[in-house]
Amino acid sequence: MRKILTVLLALVLTFALIPAISAEEAQEPENLVSTLSGDTAGLAVDVSAYEGGSAAMQFVLLSPALKIEVCCPTWSRPSGGYFTMSLFKFEKDYASTVAGSPVASVRYDEFDDNQWLSLDFTADKPLEAGEYIVILDEPEVGQPSGVWLDKATDKQLYYSDGFYDETHSLRSRVTFLGNPENTFGTPAKPTEEEHGTDTERSDEPYMDFTIFFNDPDWDYILSPQMGVSTEFEDDHLLISVGPASDDPQLIVMLNDIGKDEGVLVEKYPVMVMKVRRVQDSDPTVGEIFFFTETSPGAKSGNNFRFDYEATLDWQYVTIDLSSNRRCKEYFTGMRYDMFDHAPEGGNLEIEWITFFESKEAAAKFNGDFSPYIKATPVPTAKPTEKPADPTEVPVETQAQQPENTDSAPVTTKAPDKDDTDKTDKKGSPNIGLLIGICAALIVVIAVIIVLLLKKKKK
Repeated sequence: MRKILTVLLALVLTFALIPAISAEEAQEPENLVSTLSGDTAGLAVDVSAYEGGSAAMQFVLLSPALKIEVCCPTWSRPSGGYFTMSLFKFEKDYASTVAGSPVASVRYDEFDDNQWLSLDFTADKPLEAGEYIVILDEPEVGQPSGVWLDKATDKQLYYSDGFYDETHSLRSRVTFLGNPENTFGTPAKPTEEEHGTDTERSDEPYMDFTIFFNDPDWDYILSPQMGVSTEFEDDHLLISVGPASDDPQLIVMLNDIGKDEGVLVEKYPVMVMKVRRVQDSDPTVGEIFFFTETSPGAKSGNNFRFDYEATLDWQYVTIDLSSNRRCKEYFTGMRYDMFDHAPEGGNLEIEWITFFESKEAAAKFNGDFSPYIKATPVPTAKPTEKPADPTEVPVETQAQQPENTDSAPVTTKAPDKDDTDKTDKKGSPNIGLLIGICAALIVVIAVIIVLLLKKKKK
């Protein structure tokens, strides 16, 4: 009897749950939240470092949306967090778009660290499908207000201070109305501005600021930090990172190795480093913070993150300095964070650093510097029309120097006056004395001849 009651109770409960399940199935699907940015890069940029800073993204919605969000850091500082977030319907290009009236706009003051700032719409009035630009601007200068950047993606175009940056995307997401199959389209990239069309760009590396790490004399430009040590080997520099070095750093200064204050970014915007990971366990993400005349220290936003290839072979790391509009005028040095996170330590070898006038020139370079290294010219002896006067004092002359060198000129020193006088007295005959002796001999011979003639007459 007890078994029969148990079976009946189970049947009753089953039939009671059927209407509830049917009700859940009858509900509308949840609204889809979809990522608008690329793969994680983890680069935080402070937009408030100077007047006029901004961050923006261009994107295409294929379905109506309820919310557009961007993740914004303040570096946990209580006084940070100021942005105006605005949405514009795309018109022709970036400048034309942001010059118009926004579709929606909201002001954020003192937002929290890593808060998702949003523009919100309703189901009755969603944001319609179309192409848009979202811009974050009007920060309080000096009050940390930033954006997180990830790797580039076909789903959006990222603009830094109004300039297109093809290497990054703004960390963002969109909440769609319902659960549509079609979410994002591909925005058209802006046409590149013509720069330097009248000036032919060279394919040669910038030899005046090329560093070959095969000479310990280069140690003066290096300053290891945070558990980092360096050692010069046969043809490269070994950079060792100790365990528990969460933020390993190597300062590399360039402002005193050449005749200029540094590398002029407008002329040589592309930096290339030849490096090699030593072990498979070595991290694969690195970063540099650039120094300039106006920004001499490492600052958030003055940086480039990059990936190493997952290989133990030598590889090139190429960084387009001009892609960050804050890197301008003279590039005077950098803080090289060879690994962005190295709790177990690691090792990296670096053979050289050089600069190019274009990305195309850097891509074509095969690593051979020999055609660009100018040999010291060998002096060629030229015959003179007549022997030099042995008593003449040599004139101080400057030796011929190789082109594009900063070494001190070599001079030939004139002999001291005392040494010259000694040479005149001991090394050269006295002309007056010789003439006197010759005259005396002529007189004696003449007297002898006269006496002989007189004797013959007698």
